[in-house]
Amino acid sequence: MSRAINKELFSNVGRTANPIFDNCSSSSSTLSQEKTTPSFFFISDYMYGGCVTFTAHLLHILNREEVFRITKKFEKRKKNFGYGIRYQNVPLEYLDNARNIFITDMFQHFECSEKIKRITKEKGKEVAIVIHDPGEVFKFNEPYLKYANIITIRKSMQQYLRDKYGIESKFLYHPFYPYPIQRQGDSDDAEEENKKTQAISISRIDFYKNIEIILDANKRVKNNYPVKIYGWANKEYVSEQLDTVAFNQYYQGKYAKSFDATSKILKKAKFMIDLSFLPNDGGGTQYTFLDAIYHNCAIILNRQWIENVDPKYRDFKEGENCYAASNAEELKELLDDAENIDTSKIVQNSRKLLDRHINNAEDWKNEIMSLQH
Repeated sequence: MSRAINKELFSNVGRTANPIFDNCSSSSSTLSQEKTTPSFFFISDYMYGGCVTFTAHLLHILNREEVFRITKKFEKRKKNFGYGIRYQNVPLEYLDNARNIFITDMFQHFECSEKIKRITKEKGKEVAIVIHDPGEVFKFNEPYLKYANIITIRKSMQQYLRDKYGIESKFLYHPFYPYPIQRQGDSDDAEEENKKTQAISISRIDFYKNIEIILDANKRVKNNYPVKIYGWANKEYVSEQLDTVAFNQYYQGKYAKSFDATSKILKKAKFMIDLSFLPNDGGGTQYTFLDAIYHNCAIILNRQWIENVDPKYRDFKEGENCYAASNAEELKELLDDAENIDTSKIVQNSRKLLDRHINNAEDWKNEIMSLQH
């Protein structure tokens, strides 16, 4: 069960405003056309997770701070989206007059599909949509995706769209904004690395995240360093799939959507565990991976994420730039020996992957600027 069929969605999501709409009032149905800078839309009801983080990183590398969310009515007040970004609620009709539309995520909200088809066919506008994973493509929206410029951020997803739906997309690596890192104290970098002992998880607690494997490993681990679990929790997933007693024992709570909060968790971590796996996806990066690598944490991934994709799409290789586990026993063995494992080579190799995500800002800028006619 993924967010595609998850029953417990957030209703107060969104994105921020763009200068093109700053002169709009709640009674206005037309937009100022004085500016033609790109208009960013976040069309989803999920307030947590990789799509939110992606939007924040993208806007930061573009020196933008605002994004729109499609709702039933216009709201002049801009709200906190997290990570230094604000969002503004606007009605569906705003798409009619917006120029250079860039949709950082579109999950469900099928009412937007027909609108996108109409404004591209009848008005000749360019619309770009980032598709993050297979869970964002449904029988209801798939026929409409051919009218937009589709961008994918993992090569396995690009291949999936081509093979299953005949949809061509442009692949770009996740953008990564190099935010300030929290330090542990006055010690130098080498001393700080040696002090790291914790094993942590920072993904959503949700379907396809396999948190149950982490909890099972925690029950078996012999040392004093079980995995500490952070993140937004899907209550349905917790009640249906997890041992709630064990979960409450190791769950550290939901952390703020800010780079500081992420950094404070990761700065003490030696290992970051993310056992995510989604059919027809994998091989590439997620923001939990990138955040951990950025903080010199070794990552432990689901072996299926690495191996269940075409070899040419595998960014990660077990024992070279990551560790991997398929079950609780394998994870437990890694955790039991966590204090003795020298992760320096793994971390060094994984940093090579991070560079391309930091250095691709110009690729994203060029793609967005190509919408402007």
